Amino acid sequence: MKTRYILLTLTLSFTFSFGNAQENFHCPWDQCDFKPGDKVYLIGNDVKLRTAPDTKSKVIDLMKIGEWVEIIEKTTASWPYKGFDSPFYKVKYDDMTGYIIGGLLSLEKKTLNNTNYFFAYSREDDTLFLNIRNIKDGDYVENKVQLANPNIMVKTMEDQGLESLNGILYIDYISEACGMEGGSVYFFAHDKGLSKVAELSAIFEAGIFGYSEKFIFPDDEGGIPGKIVYKKESHEIYEEDSNWSKSSSEVRELSWVDGKLVPDFREKISN
Repeated sequence: MKTRYILLTLTLSFTFSFGNAQENFHCPWDQCDFKPGDKVYLIGNDVKLRTAPDTKSKVIDLMKIGEWVEIIEKTTASWPYKGFDSPFYKVKYDDMTGYIIGGLLSLEKKTLNNTNYFFAYSREDDTLFLNIRNIKDGDYVENKVQLANPNIMVKTMEDQGLESLNGILYIDYISEACGMEGGSVYFFAHDKGLSKVAELSAIFEAGIFGYSEKFIFPDDEGGIPGKIVYKKESHEIYEEDSNWSKSSSEVRELSWVDGKLVPDFREKISN
């Protein structure tokens, strides 16, 4: 059992390292702050570029959501914004230099079917959220999802073989310790917008318990044309010496119909 766990840990570490080379890791802590030279997009709209890191300083220009700035430095000044003590950054915008609140900067930009999406954390009391915005008709549309784990990567996929879908955006939780949520939150992009369709869980306790949920899309290995296969697996170890354990698996085929997944894979079996 211990050997298998060590192998699993090494595999996860390799996957995480490789993923970091391909995707951006995000967290709401200081180690994830923007760095000098970063090209960063705005998630705020009509963002004030100021002459000093102070909300009372002169406004140099107004910037629109989706425009970008280059980070010069993080200042020691801050302002409360969206539940955080948000630092001011000194930035370069076109041929101007000024200051803006960090909470108005997007973690990154993702594009699906020519639509750009921007991301930022927010907090209400002890609850953490990810705000997702995209530009529409000169303004923006916002989706907001509660996070089960603050450490995330934002990833995208094409339609994965599903009709009437413009792409898939998903938030991948990065589990850095046993017992932390390591699943994903899935959004489907379609002609009417962006819809949250599922929150899938994955939790592992070393040598004790494992639980995971995943989607298998038509283009994936083992996929079924026109279907999304939902698979849930769990494994519990009762005693290592005698290799006493219990495993279970649940599978259900889902369809993407009129902007939603059917049937409801969370429904309980009636007695």
